[in-house]
Amino acid sequence: MVEVYSCKLPVSREDTVIETLLFHVSQERQSRLKRFVKIDDTYRSLIGDLLVRFAFQKRYGLIDGELKIATNDYGKPFLPEYPSFHYNISHSGEYVVCAVHDDAVGVDIEYIGPFDLRLAKELFTHDEYQEVLANEDSLTVFYDIWTLKESYIKAVGQGLSKPLKGFSIKKDSNKSIQITDMQTNRQVMDYECRQYKIEGYRLAVCAHHANAEQFRSQPISVTFQEICESLNA
Repeated sequence: MVEVYSCKLPVSREDTVIETLLFHVSQERQSRLKRFVKIDDTYRSLIGDLLVRFAFQKRYGLIDGELKIATNDYGKPFLPEYPSFHYNISHSGEYVVCAVHDDAVGVDIEYIGPFDLRLAKELFTHDEYQEVLANEDSLTVFYDIWTLKESYIKAVGQGLSKPLKGFSIKKDSNKSIQITDMQTNRQVMDYECRQYKIEGYRLAVCAHHANAEQFRSQPISVTFQEICESLNA
């Protein structure tokens, strides 16, 4: 099952709350979190870490101690002691999301805000760019394509070595999502994508060796309070 957990930032954001939660993450993460200047950035990053722990507990039960995190050659984090638990985190605006799968997975969420659509010509394939221009709601279409492309790149886990123009994204008449390798002109068959709508945002997930039936119909909404309560269980 491919699951997506979403958490909205709490209305009240205080440094004292962050201090009480820091010991649930590694020393390296604590040091990084303390370097953020804006408290919202600290909350987004910390919630991302805690969502991984929350999702892990849902699958395996309570955790005794720290989850050991490593990174691959491209910087993508994973849990070396749990090779069947794959995850990916993204955040934008008021939301933090975490996707979980038993194989490689990527997720991206973006707030639909102002964007110079001329830049899409540099980032997208010709057909993708034309699709943006042809739609009345071009900004939303841009974020539809952008989040899908980002989720695929993050699932593959090769960072910026995978260029955005190296593959194309297209929804067919049945709303299934096709990924095509631009070099071979062949459809990528071993990755499956799903898109979700959160008011004012676009959210996309891509999973390796998954099919459409393995995706939940909606993200699992979790409050910040629920995350904190799970830590104290």
